[in-house]
Amino acid sequence: MSTATVEMDLALHSFTRTDPEAFIPANIGEKSSWTKPSQEDEPSENATTQHDRPRELGEKLKALFNVDRQQAFEDGMESEFSRGLIALIKHYGNSALVELTGILRNERVSEEALSEALRWIGRMNHPPSYEGRRWAIQHSLFHPSARVRDGAALGVAFLDDTRAIPDLKQAIRVEAIRELREDMEQVLAQLEST
Repeated sequence: MSTATVEMDLALHSFTRTDPEAFIPANIGEKSSWTKPSQEDEPSENATTQHDRPRELGEKLKALFNVDRQQAFEDGMESEFSRGLIALIKHYGNSALVELTGILRNERVSEEALSEALRWIGRMNHPPSYEGRRWAIQHSLFHPSARVRDGAALGVAFLDDTRAIPDLKQAIRVEAIRELREDMEQVLAQLEST
């Protein structure tokens, strides 16, 4: 996978969009089985279509994310969920990240599970999926859920990639929750000292 920098237009950050190609590098600009396709959605030359991805991938991710909404995750502790998510990303690569993009837009998914996913994809070591993981985490700094934004901030901290600074600064400017804004400011200080 190319490690070219993905320049994101901050004005386009919106979870109401169903077009991950607006943000994801071209070679992972695919549609998720969790998003509704539109008539204008045509796969790019560099992308495999949803139909080219194994059918079981979507089902495995759905099963993984269909956790009890009350499930509590322990900070920094592996769980069946985190191990399963990491295994799917390592096995399916960017196809799993495209599916994850759709999951991030799905309101019926546990916010706690989404937050946990963002922390672990920031923490995992898998160079082939790095750019896609970085995109998903940075984009999630603007998620409607404060809990998911918190997981995204921790994911950014784990990645420790200075390319997240512009998105992090924008997220800090628009963050309404003081405690979360302060946490993001700490991550920004970490990145600026790198």
